[in-house]
Amino acid sequence: MEILRAFSPDAFAYGLASWSWLGVQDKTPRFTTAFGDVFLETLEGWWFLDTLEGSLELRWLTAVEMYAELDSEDGRADLLLEDLCLEAAERGITPAPDEVLTLSPHPAVGGRLHVDHVGPLRLELALRLTGDMHLALRRQAGGVPENLLLGHAQAPAHSSWW
Repeated sequence: MEILRAFSPDAFAYGLASWSWLGVQDKTPRFTTAFGDVFLETLEGWWFLDTLEGSLELRWLTAVEMYAELDSEDGRADLLLEDLCLEAAERGITPAPDEVLTLSPHPAVGGRLHVDHVGPLRLELALRLTGDMHLALRRQAGGVPENLLLGHAQAPAHSSWW
């Protein structure tokens, strides 16, 4: 299984639309982890959209720094979830070329990082659902400034996927 995955610009555009509240729109998505976390590039450096945490961080100033961390033991464990990927592959759970692995229920709503909760889903849908879910959770907690919500469609109150 490919732990780093490439997708079309259209797939990224549709999926990342639900993350606009986090400021992804001025960044160029380049590739993802097997679990759909997105690596985005700007002139400032490389950003990491963590779909488990619902966060966006300027993490590396250069691609060399980024790949060095991804090649490290901690990077493979923490960022790439390599052990969970390998366990999923051993059970025959492998995403198609247009898919990533997802966790259902998502850990943000009480799910666990366990292979029993892993399944494939098209990247566009995985990103769209997690972006909407994190926005809804932050709205419930009062954690998103109103100016970031302008122009964003109302997120669903619940979903059977969560």
